[in-house]
Amino acid sequence: MDWLNTEIAKQWRNEGRRYARDVNTFVRKMLQGEHPDESELADDARHSISSKVMKMVKQANLQGDLEKLREELPAATWPLSNHFQDSMQAVQTAGYLNEDTVLCNTGVLSNHGQVYIMDQQGWWCSPDYTFAGCSADGVYAALADSEGLHVIDKPDRRLEGERIAFYRWQSIRDQIKALMPEIESLADCAHPEWTLEKLIPMDQGQALLLQSQYGVYLIEQERVTLLHPDHAEIQEYEYEDTQLSMGHAAVSYDERWIAWGSQMSSHTVLDREKNKTYEVEPESSYPHCAAFSRDSQVVWFNACHFYNGVTIQVPLASISDRVQESQWPIMDENARVYTMVEIQAGMVMGDAYGYLYCINREGQELWRHFVGSTIYSLTVSPEQSKLAVGTYGGMLHILDLCSERMDAYGIGTGSLRELERYVLWREQEPLRW
Repeated sequence: MDWLNTEIAKQWRNEGRRYARDVNTFVRKMLQGEHPDESELADDARHSISSKVMKMVKQANLQGDLEKLREELPAATWPLSNHFQDSMQAVQTAGYLNEDTVLCNTGVLSNHGQVYIMDQQGWWCSPDYTFAGCSADGVYAALADSEGLHVIDKPDRRLEGERIAFYRWQSIRDQIKALMPEIESLADCAHPEWTLEKLIPMDQGQALLLQSQYGVYLIEQERVTLLHPDHAEIQEYEYEDTQLSMGHAAVSYDERWIAWGSQMSSHTVLDREKNKTYEVEPESSYPHCAAFSRDSQVVWFNACHFYNGVTIQVPLASISDRVQESQWPIMDENARVYTMVEIQAGMVMGDAYGYLYCINREGQELWRHFVGSTIYSLTVSPEQSKLAVGTYGGMLHILDLCSERMDAYGIGTGSLRELERYVLWREQEPLRW
């Protein structure tokens, strides 16, 4: 164990416990209605030794001494930001292929896109694909390369399986260009795979929701439909292109509903069964995120204003019947939310400050948990025992949803415990921590 500096490790642990204890005390007082002074919180001093710690993390990985690594040097993000900010990149969790296998992306919206598989055996990087997405149940994966989009049934940890659909980029671009010959769109991208932000297979792999920097599209067999921005709106307002700011999209678990939005839109929902579209006005400035409940009965929308925001809950029966057109229940009125996923207890939201919040359908906060960096993506395992969290700090956190107690280094009000994390920094080999 020549990688371990015991004095540095002890200092790291002691300061980590001290900082977590102080922050948890501060948060507890705040939630009890007190007004503690934030200036009394001492800064996390681990940043001064973070370079030495990361050298030990790399050496422990080379020697495969991971269990000892987590024991001696509990993982953290915040202390690393001073020295490693330029290496950090967003990590997008695409889905769980089974209870222990996570599919994720790095290098989104760039020519450095990489697709990873993480499981108990470690990590594997695909040599063929640059972006991936999963159906809600994890049965189907959509994989992008320079030729097109491959939909695979029950992929293994090498993303091999039966290919049940293939959508060639040239065909997709031709259809879009025929619809909008004068508008800059996905059709004009030499590398559309570099513009992808989300892929969701539907209809047993025979349809695909595609969210790109250049719009949200529904691909069904040989037909491509632009969902957002709306084609009539493009013509009315004489848009020059289909590029979106803060674009987002989601599919309900029963695949009946599709929700989407962007900075300058309303919250929008498509009922595929009735072929009707409904709009919901945001409670804050800019639509930012949408997610469906697991029973496909409600959709949650977040709209942001700077680093704050408001999240509402919209019952889909009401939206389709137009029973209620305003004053939807407010679930949270503080957080700018980048991603949401429902677990048995409630909806888990990931915010701009690095906190997870679990809120039930009555709007009651059940717990919160800090992961250390702005949260970009969330995926829950099929049996809801694990939560995969991707952050802008270049981390993939695997959290235990069934733990009875948070560890001494955790910050939060619940019992979540981190099982493992991966450091996925730009132009560096992944590290397990």
